[in-house]
Amino acid sequence: MAVLPQIQEDKWKSLRYLLGGIFLVLVLIEKSMGFDPKAAGNLIPKQGFRNIGKTQEKTKFAEPSDPFAKETWEDDLNWEEEVLTQTFPDTESKQKSRTKLIDETIPEITLPEDRFPGAGKRLQADAGYLPVYFLKFYGTGKNSQSQLVKLSREFPGGDPIPFLFQELTKGPNAEEKGKGVLSALSKRIRMEPNYRLENGILHISVSEDLSYGGSIEILKDRLDQISFTLVGNFGIKGVILYTNGERIRTLGSDGLTIPEVLAKTQRKVIIF
Repeated sequence: MAVLPQIQEDKWKSLRYLLGGIFLVLVLIEKSMGFDPKAAGNLIPKQGFRNIGKTQEKTKFAEPSDPFAKETWEDDLNWEEEVLTQTFPDTESKQKSRTKLIDETIPEITLPEDRFPGAGKRLQADAGYLPVYFLKFYGTGKNSQSQLVKLSREFPGGDPIPFLFQELTKGPNAEEKGKGVLSALSKRIRMEPNYRLENGILHISVSEDLSYGGSIEILKDRLDQISFTLVGNFGIKGVILYTNGERIRTLGSDGLTIPEVLAKTQRKVIIF
């Protein structure tokens, strides 16, 4: 019976060792998590075990570091500038400046085939009647369409080219107007007295008024009036138009493209 007190004492020693070991483990864990050992009277820190894996994160946001304290902060700024440069390139502005420089330094060149070839031998024809072509509209509203009308003019003889062009710009007479005949070429349009007929192609120079006023359809009517009146007479197979010594490639603000050589189109003609 005397052995029991010794056994009881050994049990208490073992329990104390166990509790001491647990306490030591807790202290080591708290130290690894940043526990302040100077805090008095608390075995468990205020942050507790909830801070496992989060302590460094909170410290980072609670006390932000000074970005300029880094030795490499200038390198970081340079990197940002490089990114901005790549994101918003100024290539377009450079291209525009280059284009402007080219436009200012390189003169505009007119190819030889675009220049008026100069005056040639003038035609001569006997007196008689020559055909001219005007317009007449049929239908109303959106369904209205122009048709070419063939009329004749008494020619006194001499050079027929300026005579025919003048008759086109003069327009129909009073009797013809009463029948609804009109001209798409106004009186303001002038033809230069010099022209050249070469290899069946008539080169004539007209005023810039040919391109002014009227829709695309009216501009097409002007070209048809000229080509139907001139082509097919006096050995003329086609017409090329010029203005201010340079070839006309387009007409009007919409840029109606002119064929390389004007000729008669597939269009109905009404004979009065």
